[in-house]
Amino acid sequence: MSSERRVLVTGFVPFGGHAANPSDQVARAVAGERVQAEILPVDFAAVGPALTRLLARTWRAVVLLGLAEGRSHVALERVAINYRHPTPDNAGRLPARPEVVRGGPVGYFSTLPLEDLRKRLAAAGIPVEISLSAGAYLCNAAFYLARHRLEGSGTPCGFLHLPRTPDLPGKGDPMPLDDQVRAVRILIDLMLSAPSPRARRVR
Repeated sequence: MSSERRVLVTGFVPFGGHAANPSDQVARAVAGERVQAEILPVDFAAVGPALTRLLARTWRAVVLLGLAEGRSHVALERVAINYRHPTPDNAGRLPARPEVVRGGPVGYFSTLPLEDLRKRLAAAGIPVEISLSAGAYLCNAAFYLARHRLEGSGTPCGFLHLPRTPDLPGKGDPMPLDDQVRAVRILIDLMLSAPSPRARRVR
């Protein structure tokens, strides 16, 4: 199946001392004929080239996932901002500059159908809310970079923060991995059932 008929789902490798990352596990769980899963590095220098390579292809939709251990629900992120907080990545390095993209817009909105998705997840019994902050770490940076590269392409793109699973220590109530997988599958089904966008090549 050609990439323009498939959904790209990305997760991240473990970080912050965690043994696992639910976003990695969920991305791999939903992979299949209609979905390509890719796992991004928690590395300020490497995440941009990784996304550039992936987004050189045309996708039906791009769904980025990350862990927010303090949250107890699936957070549908509304906006990515052009800012990186000076927090070390997995390599112990700080971002080279505060901006995600030098000279880029202050922010980008998600182009996923967030309100429709929120209703569907709530109806399925999955705790969910629309969030106005994707933070200022690698999750936000990946979200911003993807939206920046896809701007004007017609390809829907957005970010979901996932809570920790019961096996991971941390703040906030955990959510079973099966429920997180179910949430992302609902989103994938929503995107694949929508009319195919007239995607144009990204710059």
